[in-house]
Amino acid sequence: MQQRSLTHSRHTSTMNHSRDSGLRPTSRRARRAPALRQGTSHGAIPVTRPNISLITTLIFGLIAVLLTGASSAPAQAVPDVQPAAPPAQITASADSSERAESRSIRKRDAARAGKATARERRHARSAIRQSVADLALRQEGKAYAAGGEGPNAFDCSGFTLFAWQSAGVQLTHYSAGQYQQVKKIPAEAAMPGDLVFYLSRGARHVGMYIGDGQIVHASDYGVGVIVSPVRGTPWTNAHFTGFGRVTIPDAQVRKAVKERRQRR
Repeated sequence: MQQRSLTHSRHTSTMNHSRDSGLRPTSRRARRAPALRQGTSHGAIPVTRPNISLITTLIFGLIAVLLTGASSAPAQAVPDVQPAAPPAQITASADSSERAESRSIRKRDAARAGKATARERRHARSAIRQSVADLALRQEGKAYAAGGEGPNAFDCSGFTLFAWQSAGVQLTHYSAGQYQQVKKIPAEAAMPGDLVFYLSRGARHVGMYIGDGQIVHASDYGVGVIVSPVRGTPWTNAHFTGFGRVTIPDAQVRKAVKERRQRR
């Protein structure tokens, strides 16, 4: 009986306290509910629904930024790839390389063996002809003498004989005979050192070509050794026969090649 009175007293006290504080009495179930379901007046965080519109806006904004960065990135350079050469061109190039290598090998082997290559022989012959022409030109102003072979006076065939004798070539002392010794060549192929003949209509004359359409020759008494055009005068036009090339002995060519190699 005393215990029930005590319980009733506690309940009455609780109700009085509720009235004084302005709060409604709460049940045990309400007191056990999570704080999140209580009002904000007790400091709890309110529960809100996610803002779908804001999230969508943020996602589309991020996509736009990514796309803008990708478009502004520098484009990678595309390598310039040359088209492949056709098989025929490849074959021709290979053949050309093989020929060049073969020429190089032949030249090397010839040099090791002491033999002159075709190019070296060609240059040697050209150099010999030029040296003969230079020697003949240095005789300009010397006297004419029938049967003269130099070094102070010449006739026409003695003059060419003298010049070519310095290169180890022996010509006959007669213009018609020299014409039989040389190789006939066209005017456009003429080089310094070649001989020029005037044998038509009974003439017997020879001179040496020095280039630029001119010859040096022992002309006549009182005139001596002079430089004249190959053609252009009445006499040269009437008696011109042609050009001839003197054959240079192989021994002289090899000697010239050897001297040229030593000068390198």
